[in-house]
Amino acid sequence: MLGNLFFRAVPYLFISFFIFFEFTPNYLFDAKLVKPYMFFIVFYCWLISDSKRFSSLSIFIFSIFYDLIQGGVVGITSLFFLLMQYSLRKKYNELISNDLKEIWVKFILSFTLYLSIMLVLNIFLKNNEIAFKNVAISFIITIALFPLFFSIVDKLSYKFKKYHE
Repeated sequence: MLGNLFFRAVPYLFISFFIFFEFTPNYLFDAKLVKPYMFFIVFYCWLISDSKRFSSLSIFIFSIFYDLIQGGVVGITSLFFLLMQYSLRKKYNELISNDLKEIWVKFILSFTLYLSIMLVLNIFLKNNEIAFKNVAISFIITIALFPLFFSIVDKLSYKFKKYHE
């Protein structure tokens, strides 16, 4: 029973780890802070791999917690992931292709939309100056890391799928 509980908690622990890992300082290029969006990658991958694993409440809690730590506009991330989960459940089919190229292109489009919305809201609501060089580097690193994280999460999701059911 304890082992079953642990295996059910693995995705939540994995995502929590990457929330905190994303906010550790990673300095590249002349001591400027560059942060790849690890939480976004991992959460996106878990939702793609197994959209039924997370309840709407858990998505909301993780996303709000991420927004609060990030210091941006609270609620945009949760709205994005809740809409994504809804669309995945709406068109859920066992015959959905798991082609990495197709998923990667969808990730790039989704991430670009998310990042654009967040930047526009931060500019207009918080009047913050944004270092576009750092954002561009973070964007490129995030897109480059996606296949690695997708393969890891897909394997973990497949391995722990029986514990969820």
